[in-house]
Formats: sequence, structure tokens, C-alpha cells
Amino acid sequence: MESVPTLIVVPARAENAEEIEPLLRTLVSVTATAPDAMVLVVDDRSPAPQAQMIEVAATELDCAYVLQQDGSGDSAAFNVGLSVAAEHGMDVCFVASGLTLDSPRWLDRLRARTGTDGEPAAVAGGAVVHAAGTIRQAGYFFSRFRRAWRARLRNVPTVLLDVDQPLLCPVSSELQFVRNAWIERVGLYDELLTGAHAALDFCIRVGEAGGECVLEPTVRGLALEIADGDPDYTARDEHRLRFKHAAVNFYRWTPEVI
Repeated sequence: MESVPTLIVVPARAENAEEIEPLLRTLVSVTATAPDAMVLVVDDRSPAPQAQMIEVAATELDCAYVLQQDGSGDSAAFNVGLSVAAEHGMDVCFVASGLTLDSPRWLDRLRARTGTDGEPAAVAGGAVVHAAGTIRQAGYFFSRFRRAWRARLRNVPTVLLDVDQPLLCPVSSELQFVRNAWIERVGLYDELLTGAHAALDFCIRVGEAGGECVLEPTVRGLALEIADGDPDYTARDEHRLRFKHAAVNFYRWTPEVI
């Protein structure tokens, strides 16, 4: 069977010149380690001077560039990529600005990730780690104790990923691969949700449609800046997510031991 090409989507927004540096490092990283993929930079309406710099940098690195016209935020940027991928028969992979990927076959491993039935997983994700040697997140789980979504392996040593097995769980949009056939089946990201909650919503919808989301622990993005991987359970997005999926039992994503 002929392989499906992949579109790597990198959302971007820079308020000043200093904020462009992490984006450049991400673009250099993905173009070097996934040379057969097309890279699309979706600019979330950066101020004109920064937008011009981003466009020039994208062009020099042989990446496509588009200024986001409808909506704002990462979810709207993801939808630009999903729409382009659907139109051109491509898989899509989201990579957050500020991540670098050193392994030359990381995208191949996401493409090859299968589910419990041995078929290609609808969605595959990688972990995000900090330079200090700890994990930001390796997908998400639902905590019965806190009754909230949490980041898997948050703040534990990265070495634990070496013994972690591929796992069915919602995966972060920081590093998320979506197979083309599931774009039409599931639709786009919910632009009323942001960050982890938007990714959780998308993965829950994939699960409800019969697909599997799988964390591939051998794929790891190195974060240039330290940030907390936990979804904010006090945010309005948390309430929207719960209301939207009130009929879904989140306990299916609760590990046996917390």
C-alpha cells in the first residue's frame, strides 16, 4: 500500500524578536529529522514585524507559511492544518513551537504505531521532556482521587520512558500525529477549547468514534522552556470539556494504580 504523506503543523505566535528563536529551533529540528514531510507554519496573527520575520525564516527552511485568518489560538491553527491535510490526502502531525526532536526516525515511529487490534492507531503521540531530565507529560490519565485529568509521568525522571510501553490514552497536541482517515471521521479541533483540554476533547471524540489514541514513549520532544504539563482543572475549559462529554465515562482512562 502506498504510504500517505505527512504534513507537520507548527503553530506560531511571536510578540517580539526574542520569541521567534524557539520557533526557529523547532523548525530546524523537524526539517532535519523528518525531511520527507512538508512543514506548515501557521502564524496566529503575530504583529507585522514578527510575522514578516517568521515568514522569511520559514521560506529559508523550505517550510510553507500561512497567516491564520479565521479564529485565534492553537486550536484554530490545528484546524488550518487538518483542513489542508484532509484536502490533500495527508496525515498530519502537530509539533509545538519550542520543542526540538533529535531522533531521525521519530515521525516514522508515530506513523507505524498500532493499536490493540494491530491496525494503525488513529492518533499517536509522543512525550515531552525537559532538559533537566524530567517529563512534562506522556499523555494524560483521569485521576479518580482528584477527579480531574492529569499528565502521565509528570515530573518523574525521563529514564522511566525507557521502560514505558505504548499505552492507550489521550495524547497531547504538543506532539500528536493524526491519521488522514480519522480527520473526516472525527472532524476538527473545538476552537472553544485550548491547550490540553482541546487535545483531550479531540482524543475523547476519536475514542467515541471507535479509534485508538496511543502514546509512543520512544518519541520524545525536548522542551526548550520548563512548563507544567497538567491540565488546569480550575479553567473554564475544564467545565466545557466535562459538560460536552457528560455521557462519557472518563474512568476508562484511569490506571489501575495511581
